[in-house]
Amino acid sequence: MAYYVEVVAVSLFLQVIVFVLLVGGYGLKRLKRFRQHGFAMLAAVVLHIVSILMVMIPSFVISIQFISRNITGLFEFAILIHAITGVLAVVLGTWLVASWHLRQSMQSCFSKKKVMRVTLAVWLIALIIGILLYLSAYTALLS
Repeated sequence: MAYYVEVVAVSLFLQVIVFVLLVGGYGLKRLKRFRQHGFAMLAAVVLHIVSILMVMIPSFVISIQFISRNITGLFEFAILIHAITGVLAVVLGTWLVASWHLRQSMQSCFSKKKVMRVTLAVWLIALIIGILLYLSAYTALLS
C-alpha cells in the first residue's frame, strides 16, 4: 500500500511540474517569446507522456486492487472522466507540438490558438479531477 501512495505522489509531482511548464510557457507567450514558448510546451507534453506511461498507467493497474473495496459510482465516473480528458489533452498537446516541427516561423501556430485554449482547458479539468482522485484515494488508503 505504501508503494501505491508513493507512485501516486510521484504522478502528482510530475503533473505539478507540467503545470509550472505550462504557466511558464504562457508567460513566454505573453512576452512574445514564441519559440521559447514552443519549447516549454514541448517539454510539458513530453513530461506528460512520460508521466502517463511510467506512472499513471502502472498506478491505475496497482490501484484497482486497493480501491475496489471503496469504489462508489461517483469515484468510477471521476476516474473515467479523468482518463478521457487526460488522453484528449495529451493527444491535442502532441498534435500541437508535432505540427510546430520546431519551426522558426510561428505563423502556423497562430492559427491554432483556439485548439491551444481547448487543450489547456481540457488538461486543467483532467488535472483538477486527478488531484481530487488523489486526495480521495489517499484518504481511503489511510482509513
